[in-house]
Amino acid sequence: MRKFKFDEVFVPKYRTYLIIILLLLVTACISYPNPALLFLSFLVYVFVLIFTYRKNKAMRERVINSMDSFIFKLKTDESIFNFPIPAVIITEQGDILWNNDLLELMFKGINKQKYLENIIKELDSEYDDRFAEIDKEITIHDKHYRILGNLVNLKKKNGKEVAMMLYFIDRTEYYRLFKTYEDAKDCVGIIMIDNYEELMQGMSDTDMPQLTAHIERTLREWFAFTGGIITKMDRSRFLIVFDKKYIKAFTDSKFEILDVIKEINIGNKIPVTISAGIVTEDGTKSEKLQAAVNAIDVALSRGGDQVVIKKDGKYVFFGGNTKEVEKRTKVKSRVIAQGLHELISNSSSVIVMGHKNMDADSLGAAMGMYVLAKAYDKEAHVCFNNKGLGIDELCKKIATSDKLSDVIMPEEELLPTINQDTLLIVVDTHKKDLVESNAILEKASKVAIIDHHRRGENAIENAILTFQEVYASSTSELVTEILQYSEIKIEIPQLVAECLYAGILTDTKNFTQKTGVRTFEAAAYLKKLGIDTAMINKAFQNDVDTYVAIADVIRNCEIVFGNIAIAICPNTIDNPIQLTGQSADELLNLNAIDTSFVLCETGGKVYISGRSNGKINVQVILEKLGGGGHMLMAGAQIQGMSIEEVKKMLIQSIEETLKEKE
Repeated sequence: MRKFKFDEVFVPKYRTYLIIILLLLVTACISYPNPALLFLSFLVYVFVLIFTYRKNKAMRERVINSMDSFIFKLKTDESIFNFPIPAVIITEQGDILWNNDLLELMFKGINKQKYLENIIKELDSEYDDRFAEIDKEITIHDKHYRILGNLVNLKKKNGKEVAMMLYFIDRTEYYRLFKTYEDAKDCVGIIMIDNYEELMQGMSDTDMPQLTAHIERTLREWFAFTGGIITKMDRSRFLIVFDKKYIKAFTDSKFEILDVIKEINIGNKIPVTISAGIVTEDGTKSEKLQAAVNAIDVALSRGGDQVVIKKDGKYVFFGGNTKEVEKRTKVKSRVIAQGLHELISNSSSVIVMGHKNMDADSLGAAMGMYVLAKAYDKEAHVCFNNKGLGIDELCKKIATSDKLSDVIMPEEELLPTINQDTLLIVVDTHKKDLVESNAILEKASKVAIIDHHRRGENAIENAILTFQEVYASSTSELVTEILQYSEIKIEIPQLVAECLYAGILTDTKNFTQKTGVRTFEAAAYLKKLGIDTAMINKAFQNDVDTYVAIADVIRNCEIVFGNIAIAICPNTIDNPIQLTGQSADELLNLNAIDTSFVLCETGGKVYISGRSNGKINVQVILEKLGGGGHMLMAGAQIQGMSIEEVKKMLIQSIEETLKEKE
């Protein structure tokens, strides 16, 4: 809609003056031979110009007086005061020229002047075009209003002033109906009993149905208040459908059912845990069901015992505070081995890469995948910048090896070799922002992922194969299993076997953490290949300077929340990132310390290494800071902030996580 501008009233005067001047020029040309006629014409045109100017001036004064009269009438006319909706005329400076009684009632108990001034300020920054329409939503006294109006340019003797005519449309009923509509939308979810087969093993024929019935009854009692549908899909999975309004009650209680279910014990040797995937987004029923399946997959990939909610395109996590239970089946490893067989066979070349600041587990898994690719006679390389965490000795051995010296290549040399048939295998991470080379990830059209960390945000999308098992001690353990179940015979060089063993050794803290039966089976398999365990242990021993540096970090640590140690690593030493992990490990060995965090600052980033003995999930804490990992070991990288600022954020995240556990 076109808006009125005061100056437009007087535009015709300029056209009038122009016409008069043109006519004067034409007459002058015609009358030039006759001086008397020329002089007379000049007098006539001067008179016309003066007359026109006075008429325009009088017209302008009448319009201004009319505008003033209009404002006065607004202030005095009772019918205007009885306007059926709240209305106000206010200047750009916040001066109220007029308002009706309904506006007074709307602002009862509120400083009307100050509130409207704030609205004006927001509008002033929001609307560059002063003749644009105003359309804004506000809430006053639990009522919702839509502000309609426009900006009017008033011209006064002392200059320009912008007045705003604002109307407040009550939309409370609309919002109520909209909320009712939103609350009535269907939420779809899937609940799954974790490790069902392992749970039932060793139970008697009478206890098994009792346990199953008890779990089902507990779930139905917990869900009953929603009035929704809960139905059994198979022996370990349930489908739930409920109104969206009940999701708040679930989240406010932090899905207490996760803890309630753990209390069930009818002869079961391991605790009962459940996982759930719930979708609150719009979509068809089939789309919601598929999204719920994806959400439960995320929950299981993070170790189970948790709820994953798909909301506004993102995942929200609850629970995940118990240790992962090792699965005893190796079927999935065999399936993945078969899948890699197909992928590698149909690829022209293979590139393997881990995460930034590659550690022993990432290096071991990458070297294992390299050997697998070479077994298929494919061109293969590992993308690595030769800067990792405590793997210098292994990298030196690889660089001087007759068979492996050309394995490791930098990003700039590998990028030109990538084509549509190149397979990229990402190991020991699944996050886009943590991979060794984002350029290679973006260019590769075929991607496979092998990782043992819990799934988090910013995961690599559209991978054609994903092997993400959080129960595993390390990615090196998973890769070792894959090599054993390969479709073709593989000769694993001793040095590669030592890299795999080093990956398992470091991630388990010398087989003291997150170690299951399959961990020892993988280590035994590597030992049979002739690895030098003494050399590997020595390669990860600290020198005197490093030991002293770690001691300094420990000495200056701060204890928060009773049993959590936080320390800062000085950036004056070589490889501070490596030292943060080592210092966090050492802090965890101290009495009464259940969790440790060590921070360092290097390369414009702040790095955090977190360790736990299992009482607190460090992954949940560091996920809030954009990091990830697993329950006992996690890390994060933060850019653009000082180390003290990051420390404050870390303490806040710890506090929030502890409150969520209460």
